[in-house]
Amino acid sequence: MTDFSLHLLGTDRQFQVEKLPPATSPHTGQQLRRVKLELQVPGDLHNDLENELKGAAAPAGQPLAGEGTSWLVISHSYSYTDNAQPLVYTHRLELQEVEELRATAVEVAGLTLVPIQYREDTDEETLVVGFVIDVSGEEGERLEELIVTQEDQYVDVIRRGVSETPVRMRFGRCLWQQGEGDTRRHNLTLVADEGQPDRPSGFAAINQPQLGRTIEKTVANAKALDLLVEQLRSQGVLTEEVATTIKAAALPHDLTPRESREFCRTRKIENFWR
Repeated sequence: MTDFSLHLLGTDRQFQVEKLPPATSPHTGQQLRRVKLELQVPGDLHNDLENELKGAAAPAGQPLAGEGTSWLVISHSYSYTDNAQPLVYTHRLELQEVEELRATAVEVAGLTLVPIQYREDTDEETLVVGFVIDVSGEEGERLEELIVTQEDQYVDVIRRGVSETPVRMRFGRCLWQQGEGDTRRHNLTLVADEGQPDRPSGFAAINQPQLGRTIEKTVANAKALDLLVEQLRSQGVLTEEVATTIKAAALPHDLTPRESREFCRTRKIENFWR
């Protein structure tokens, strides 16, 4: 048993804890401490404590503050004795140390990107990286080229400040918002699921095939309108030949990666960052 400090119910509390075998981080490969403890609270504090512990449940809870680190609840149970006065609840917890995952830069196929916001998750043990960046000029052009040409391909990714070991990852959802001038703000997702069964990429299968057909038709109509305006400008009249050309341009077609990117544009990218 060893001394342990944890902030619960608005105050720092001291416990005697049992050390458990450490867990290996799926993000960095480092060993994460795990402990087991018991605490007793009177009945009038039970619900507050239970809600606080549920809010700190792994994997996506709000960590509990400890001395020098923070902790997620990986196991929680409680018991009480019927008819005991006053009523006392005994809570049993297993906690795991939380890593501070903050990349100073993300290198994607040799392109160095500096995050404004950053997060890492593991989805069924698959590493998923999300980050927001502002890019412009040549850097923005190189990133856009990567997204539209390497969408389903795996490239080497290094998360500086998290791990120096390259990970093979592909682009997931990549939203963008137009800023001032040629600056774009991107909300990028990278997924390390190489070698796993194929999953739908690009647009989700929800509302398909209706959604796909709607998008194709929208792009086709936009192209037809551009062509119509140009023809009217250059010729001044709508001939039979022009009408035929416009109808051909309006036929739905398979989208190119660059055409698909326009449907990843948003007016407020913060709405898609959790």
